[in-house]
Amino acid sequence: MKRGYVMELPELGSATVEMVVDNFIDVFEPSLPGVVERMTPGRLKKPLIAAHGLSMLITMELNGQTKRILMDTSNSPLVLFNNLEALERSVEDIEALFLSHGHPDHYGGLQEVLARRQSPLEVYLHPDCYLPKLLITPRGRVGPWTLEREALERAGARLRENTQPTLIAGGALISGPVEASVSYETPLPGAKRIVNGKEERDDFRDEQVLIMKVKNRGLIVVAACSHPGITNMIRYAQKLTGETKVAAVIGGFHLTAGGEQLIQNTIKGLQELDIGLILAGHCTGFRALASLYAAFPEQFMVSCVGTKVMIS
Repeated sequence: MKRGYVMELPELGSATVEMVVDNFIDVFEPSLPGVVERMTPGRLKKPLIAAHGLSMLITMELNGQTKRILMDTSNSPLVLFNNLEALERSVEDIEALFLSHGHPDHYGGLQEVLARRQSPLEVYLHPDCYLPKLLITPRGRVGPWTLEREALERAGARLRENTQPTLIAGGALISGPVEASVSYETPLPGAKRIVNGKEERDDFRDEQVLIMKVKNRGLIVVAACSHPGITNMIRYAQKLTGETKVAAVIGGFHLTAGGEQLIQNTIKGLQELDIGLILAGHCTGFRALASLYAAFPEQFMVSCVGTKVMIS
């Protein structure tokens, strides 16, 4: 893609992002009528489960047609399929699956999704998702984990590997590698990958952001872990689409692990962008969530399992 090129993104009539799996359940979190809807206990066919994983069902309305994308598949098929059943959703109803990056809390249910479908499924991902990944944490080394390309193909995945911005399901843009525009957002040093047998710092070129544009409302920016930085991701979405208005930013921001300075710098960066709704969860971290709420008391909400964001 040429530098400075703007993608022509279809204007959706509406878009819904439903949190199938996330780290939190809180039945006392309020809804925002017409925009954010929380699940009410006792009205589901079975209880929802929270876990350290992420999966989102995205529904787009375009020219009278409905398209659905499953973004990420949680850390485990047990959690993913429990919650899909509780929410009365089916993997047969999705047109495409988008894997945001190559960490197992995002692809843990992928094989089972493919196994349970009656037909092959288009799976979009960056090819670096297949590289072995590991983490160096205060509690020691974790991993490596490897997503196996051949196993996905055998299970029925029609792999669509992208290294450039790509339109999926006719209405959503996945970004390709995220371009950095602010200096304070860099991948955490404990994240590693293995390339040609050698361990190196992970630059997270495989992590992409999903972008939609709703008529008269602006962009919906859907992130997973935001290892390249949530501010970088939003700014890159604006650059790719030529649209500056941001209706909603949704996903995990990976802030607490980066320390207080990163949290404060990110808050300042988000304040410059005039975002309608900030729905954060998954890997954001408790301290960062508390700071975001203090900084954005009208715009911020915690992402909980079963939460539905509706932009129209």
